Amino acid sequence: MVVRNSISTPLVLCVILLLAYAPIKNASAESVEICCDSTPVELHLLGSAGSGTLTPFVAELMDESEEEKITDAISQKREIGRWSIDPAWTGSFPSSTWEFSIQYEVENAGGAQINGSVIVEIAGESYVGSTNPPVQFLPPGEGKFEVDINVDSGAISSSSRITVKLEVQHFIFTVPGADAGLTFSWGGIDDESTVSADIPLVDLILDEPTTEGMEVYVSMVVASPFGQMTSAHANVLDLSVNNAVLSGEPIKTSSGEFVRLTWTWNAIDEGEQTIVVGASIQIQAGTPILSGSTEFVVSPFDDGEGGSGGFYPSEEPLRTDGSGTPLITNIDMIVESNEDYITLERVISLSVDQEIAYWMRWGMDNIGNDDPALSQPLRIFKNGMVGDEERRNRLIDGVEKNEFETQMVNLAITYMNDGMALELEELIGTDVLDLERISFSVDLRGDNRVTPHPLTLRISTLEILPEDEVTSLMRNFIKIQPSPIWSSLDLNIRIDTGMMTSLTGAQIKGEDSIDLKHRRTIFGETIEISGNNLEPSATFTLSAMPSDGLQNTPLSLSIATLLVILGGLWISLRISKNKRRGAIYMEMILIPIALVSLYLAYPPFTVGVICAIAITIWIITAVASPTKKGLKNASKNISYPTIECPACDVLNSITSNERPLRIPCTGCSRILKIVE
Repeated sequence: MVVRNSISTPLVLCVILLLAYAPIKNASAESVEICCDSTPVELHLLGSAGSGTLTPFVAELMDESEEEKITDAISQKREIGRWSIDPAWTGSFPSSTWEFSIQYEVENAGGAQINGSVIVEIAGESYVGSTNPPVQFLPPGEGKFEVDINVDSGAISSSSRITVKLEVQHFIFTVPGADAGLTFSWGGIDDESTVSADIPLVDLILDEPTTEGMEVYVSMVVASPFGQMTSAHANVLDLSVNNAVLSGEPIKTSSGEFVRLTWTWNAIDEGEQTIVVGASIQIQAGTPILSGSTEFVVSPFDDGEGGSGGFYPSEEPLRTDGSGTPLITNIDMIVESNEDYITLERVISLSVDQEIAYWMRWGMDNIGNDDPALSQPLRIFKNGMVGDEERRNRLIDGVEKNEFETQMVNLAITYMNDGMALELEELIGTDVLDLERISFSVDLRGDNRVTPHPLTLRISTLEILPEDEVTSLMRNFIKIQPSPIWSSLDLNIRIDTGMMTSLTGAQIKGEDSIDLKHRRTIFGETIEISGNNLEPSATFTLSAMPSDGLQNTPLSLSIATLLVILGGLWISLRISKNKRRGAIYMEMILIPIALVSLYLAYPPFTVGVICAIAITIWIITAVASPTKKGLKNASKNISYPTIECPACDVLNSITSNERPLRIPCTGCSRILKIVE
């Protein structure tokens, strides 16, 4: 017995240990797929003819359409284009009629006859739809080429694709002219090239809620072949608890290739309770709303702290929801002349909001976090003076803010280029190493919590500008991303110069909607640039010629212009002293014209030419003006010296200064000789 007991005791202990470490199903780790079935959808054709894609989202359409042009008759099969969803989303789909529609234009012909077909490849099967009648007439001008395809029900397996191909078997122009052509176009915002289908596109997956005090965090994963675009551009995307839709913007984090959205639900009652969590999505307006729900057991409790301020993710938040955030950029520049050089001082204010603002705040609260899963722009920051008590406390402490601002001096290029999709050196128009000084500061806009609250990043720089050389002061600085971080750009720039400094010939090239106003007074120049709601892809370059030469600076140019105008006016008035001045007075309108050209900051040469033209007109007018009428009559009564004739005592007028002078006497006709 003793032997059996000594053996059984260790066995029992081993069993107990094994049971202790055995995996136990934990309800808190469960996820539930609640949606969705196949849905009718209109897919837009995108991309090049050979490798195009299909998307349900209008936001992905480009400004310019893709085109495929036919200029010759076709007598054998020719592929015009193919478009795919690769990989397609798994699930079953019903029997339905797919509708293919592509924009076309017939040019320089009376029309065209076409025999075409559309092939749909799905779930390992191919379905063909052809023109009806077999040879269809396309009238001249623009129109839609449409084909219906009957597709049988089936199921899409993982890693498969859906492909739609357009082929033409026969084509000929009717009454062709020179340069006759048929152009198919798609993928642009101005065309309606689509495929109407009924296929699975998305799954909604609910994670087990987590509880913190009376706050319950409910997460939903939006899984789709279109990634972030689905959560960003769905017409409806809601999550509800007990049939009440949760308001407010969710916190967005990644879930593999998909997006996890987390809302905060504030419980009213404490203790264990069952909640019904529902979710719904509508891919496009006019399509069915897909929805589902499930039940979870939660246990909220009153911790006396009144809430933690919302969900705080352990993973790095997404920088974009797929649609982007507006960027407001305000720039103040001061150009001044010192003894030996011209300096430019900038203050750039970048105002951000929504996802990118939350990402920046979360990153500052995680300075020194060595998690390898963090992106490079956040992982490059070191601990510095930040301790464990400040890190991840849901507040941006003063020491975290100071460390961020200090380390940004050396890390800004990586942080802004890779993290914010902003090219710093394009924003400042020069290499960072060429600056005399650069510094960064963050304005948390009255809220130091880690929430999607707006903030402002300020960049201050000082640089020396080359003299009398056209210089680029700024270029378009937004990097285009597959999932855009920025949806639009508001740009406001103000540049002030001193009395002895000029930015001659300031101009902004590229984007036509950007407005530039350049003004010059005796006290300096002012340049104001504004562009609202610009596309992130807008291209522009701001350039000018910094100068402190007397021929360019506001003070010297203003004084010189005034002196030239006054001098020309004085000369013309001097010439016309004894002449009529009515025409000259009318031409004084040229004075405000010259001054306006100076105020509108025309180049010095142009201002000089305007002044020279005005003065020339005044002088010509002064010379050509008739003499005053009173002076003409006075010239007729001129008194001359006289000489008395010794023979008849008659006085004779001497009308010439010539000596010796012989004149006949008006009394006796004797010749009088005048020697002196």
